[in-house]
Amino acid sequence: MKKSVWVVAFLFMLIQSAAWAAELGIKDLKVGEGAEASRHDTVQVHYTGWLMDGTQFDSSVERGTPFTLVLGMGQVIPGWEMGLEGMRVGGKRELVIPPQLAYGPRGAGGVIPPNATLRFEVEMLAVQPPPFANVGNGELIKLIESGVKVIDIRRPDEWRETGVVEGSYLLTAFDERGNLVRDFPSELDRLVKKDEPVVIICRTGSRTGYLARAMVEQAGYEQVYNVTDGITRWIADGQPVKKNCPSTQFGAQC
Repeated sequence: MKKSVWVVAFLFMLIQSAAWAAELGIKDLKVGEGAEASRHDTVQVHYTGWLMDGTQFDSSVERGTPFTLVLGMGQVIPGWEMGLEGMRVGGKRELVIPPQLAYGPRGAGGVIPPNATLRFEVEMLAVQPPPFANVGNGELIKLIESGVKVIDIRRPDEWRETGVVEGSYLLTAFDERGNLVRDFPSELDRLVKKDEPVVIICRTGSRTGYLARAMVEQAGYEQVYNVTDGITRWIADGQPVKKNCPSTQFGAQC
């Protein structure tokens, strides 16, 4: 496998706290009846944005070109990421986004001043599911029982801290800076055939969300399952983990 087919570095979006979510204003102006937008979906929207004094600073409607993004990839401000989830196609929503979920003390482009609260009206035009499957703990258990391999892509310090799902292959995908580990593609290729189903798991599902898309779209894997909320939810739900693996060498099975 050539390294060029992989995204070499990923910048991971910070997981937002419940306190931040409470400060985000969400009002449904029209509830849609189409597909619902979830994390990792590709969505197409029209939007208009204003400062709180009524000054309009951007509008895809006026440009006549919808905006497309992948939820959960950190392509937009956190307030958008959080505010678009749960919208349905055909729906319209007002978002009032505080500075800490927008552009903060720096502002943006000379148009949005520092520490500005922003108001958006957003219309959901289309929702396309990801090219991989998101699974929860119930589906993960069934996949394990059917013999599907589980790849834990976290770092050794994370494995030691929480333990791992028993039987997982330990294959670190990203270093502490978010760079792809050089030998990861070739080692994954050794462990998993392109047409073989495979489960990938990390701490909360963020890293594996990026990786699952790259595995399908860039590396040609056909059946990738992403554990949506990672080992954190697995443990919170009382599922067992194995600590003190016999080996944590690259590619070892625990």
